[in-house]
Amino acid sequence: MTFVAAGAVTLERPAKAEPAAIFTAGLVVASLCFNFVLCFVNTRLFSVNTGVVMAAEMALIGSAFVLVLRDNQPLYAVLAAYLSYAVFLASMQGALDMKSVRDVLIPIAFVFVGRRFGDPAMGDRLVALCVWIVLVVGLFEFFFLTQYLKFIDIFAYYVSRGTISSAAADTTGTHLFASGIRPEGRSLLPFLGDHRVSSVFLEPVSVGNFGAIAFSWTVLRNFKRPLLMMLKLLPIVAIFILADARFGLMVSLSCFVVFPIAKSIGRVPMLLAPFVALWLLAVVGILNANVAWDNGLGGRVMLSGQMLSGLDLSEVLAFVPVTRFVSDSGYTYLLAKTGLIGFAGLWGLFILYPVSNDQEWRFRVFVAVYIMALLTISNSLYSIKTAALLWYLVGCIAVKQSVGHIRRQ
Repeated sequence: MTFVAAGAVTLERPAKAEPAAIFTAGLVVASLCFNFVLCFVNTRLFSVNTGVVMAAEMALIGSAFVLVLRDNQPLYAVLAAYLSYAVFLASMQGALDMKSVRDVLIPIAFVFVGRRFGDPAMGDRLVALCVWIVLVVGLFEFFFLTQYLKFIDIFAYYVSRGTISSAAADTTGTHLFASGIRPEGRSLLPFLGDHRVSSVFLEPVSVGNFGAIAFSWTVLRNFKRPLLMMLKLLPIVAIFILADARFGLMVSLSCFVVFPIAKSIGRVPMLLAPFVALWLLAVVGILNANVAWDNGLGGRVMLSGQMLSGLDLSEVLAFVPVTRFVSDSGYTYLLAKTGLIGFAGLWGLFILYPVSNDQEWRFRVFVAVYIMALLTISNSLYSIKTAALLWYLVGCIAVKQSVGHIRRQ
């Protein structure tokens, strides 16, 4: 049955979860946890190299695409446009950067998976499941670290997969990831010590990103039931505290401002916002070109600006490969890999695609704020560990739960 609501596409999903819907939710959980599983394999069974990690990621992304490719004209159009652009960049650079292609395929795949097989209720159940998985593993890591590392040797795993050189020193002295210890002391409940819990993500940055996604979704879905919302937020706050995820918590709290005002924010300001941020960061970088930076928020913003202002026009357009390290600045990495034109197209699609209800727009505005904040200090936005969940929820919130039938435009 066909219907149109204010120019938007509204999908209605049966209330009872189907096997395909459960399987796709399982893909999201697998994306969240597969590095944790591979770390256990590397620690206790056999060595895991880069090829195994890449194969696991491609299996997850490929499975998602297989589920949504049938009879999906919008997906065909998006893939054709993006892959044509990727081939164009490859012809300019002389090689196809598979990692940058994979970075964009993750959101495309999981948004369409969420739209076809998910719904808001499924999103609620999935977020709750993921929160408890992360919290339980995190508590075991925090209270039984010595025993935990006998099964989950994080440092050895990253050496094995090639992320860290085998000659690199274990700077924490614990076989945790480098950021798993806060040398200057934690900010959230300092009496808990310097250990920052990584849980299934193996590094605490992704814990903060996950917390921001779970926190904002929980607030969005329970805003009119404040007592229930506070109860559901407690385990998420515990995750933030265990990981000492200062930035993630700050971004999360912004949803209390973003959601009430989202309805008043038009599409034009949302379209322009990241490009204004790019310009402001570049100005900061130019004005502080030779200033030393620290690991605080201000220092990371300054570093991002310095790296961004160091790009020339051909690098901004991604017409030539950037060989220097750019991963500490999400915006710089984005321009170097996807290019200004590609970013403008993808951002425009995200902002301009029709919404079916106010709740969907509120979440989309928050996700835009989350993306812009994250790109300022890192390129962790692209990690499938948290990206699969984020984009699946973006797809889920576009679906209106119904009883007994599916309706499409």
